[in-house]
Amino acid sequence: MIQLQVINKILKTKDSSIVTLNNLNESYFSEYPKEFNYIDDHIEKYGSVPDTESFLQQFQNFQIIQVDEPDSYLVAELARDYNKRKVALYYNKIRDCCLSDDSDKAIDLVMKAAESISSGTPMRCVDITKDTSRYDDYISRTKDLGKYYVKTGFDELDQIIGGWDRQEELATIVARTNYGKSWVLLKCAVAAVQQGLHAGLYSGEMSARKVGYRFDTLVGHIPNGALNHGDASAEVDYRKYMDDLPDMFSNGGSLKILTPDMIDGPAGVRALRSFIEKEHLDILFIDQHSLLEDDRHGRTPIDKASDISKDLKNLQVLKRIPIISVSQQNRASTENGLDTTMVAQSDRIGQDSTIVIFLDKKDDTMKLELIKSRDSENGKKLTYKVDFNRGTFTYIPDENDGVGGNSADAGSADFDRRYSSPAPGQAGEDSF
Repeated sequence: MIQLQVINKILKTKDSSIVTLNNLNESYFSEYPKEFNYIDDHIEKYGSVPDTESFLQQFQNFQIIQVDEPDSYLVAELARDYNKRKVALYYNKIRDCCLSDDSDKAIDLVMKAAESISSGTPMRCVDITKDTSRYDDYISRTKDLGKYYVKTGFDELDQIIGGWDRQEELATIVARTNYGKSWVLLKCAVAAVQQGLHAGLYSGEMSARKVGYRFDTLVGHIPNGALNHGDASAEVDYRKYMDDLPDMFSNGGSLKILTPDMIDGPAGVRALRSFIEKEHLDILFIDQHSLLEDDRHGRTPIDKASDISKDLKNLQVLKRIPIISVSQQNRASTENGLDTTMVAQSDRIGQDSTIVIFLDKKDDTMKLELIKSRDSENGKKLTYKVDFNRGTFTYIPDENDGVGGNSADAGSADFDRRYSSPAPGQAGEDSF
């Protein structure tokens, strides 16, 4: 009935926007494919919906009915009808694969079925010449930036990018092997926890114990070498730190670690989605992109990396939380500068990312270079003296980085003020 209603409304109103604005096609009209295509062809050739009389000359047995339902109802019901048919079609195929013990093909069909599902949400637009609600949003940001952004753990970086966007961030930290990507990622995770957020970290390589030791080094500055090597000289300080730990995070912040051994193998994006939903995460960190499983089973490493990047982007849009991951830098020469094509495995990772930060390290000096940032100036460089064993990052001011000097101190104070009132239920007092 719903297909009949939609065609009748198009004929009555002579308005095809319900089709064009919602990307409807023949597959939505399984009971009336010829009728739909006739209308579609008429619009293509003559620029208008055919008259009811012309339509009935072609389809004399077509039933004309009165339709008063709004487009939103019709689109939602049409999508539900479409989805029921799609699910039924894939169900039989998936069942056959399971019966023949072909689990890989069954999983692939599940992914395709999910992609084929229609949301049934009518297209809506906003007239920005009349809608002024963004002004209220701006005023709110001037008073409470913490409601919209998560501090990264690097004050100077926050002054440039504002922090991780709470709803629209898919950031990538890029560096070559042993340059400190995992340390930087974990420092960002610590900052999120200190803001009272429920953070999750997928560690594709390090155990939860190893990540825990690094966390203790970053928070309590307990020598990391002593923790890993069982050096008894750190026992007194470590015991005191452990006793104080509950009070340090009394704001409700938490950091949940997920490793491959906890799920019997590398995580794919589907597993990460379950991680987010089960633990009610406010932000997700991934160490690292190349250690994720491709749920789509791409044939080549580039296909797999592209699939994972696409699925992560979709996951971020779906769950509306920041997702921060690290990725390897390829071996391309950097003589002419850095760009997003230097992310290893696939250019798509850089393209999908809202922020791309490259790390460079020489001896005890680390540089963060902002290669891509949707909402701030690209090309900014920040330099830090780092001591991974003690978990310290000491900023080295530079007049060219845009945050150095006395003016930056004033800017930093104003920036902290705007972060002073965390969103209710999302963040506690800062611990920076």
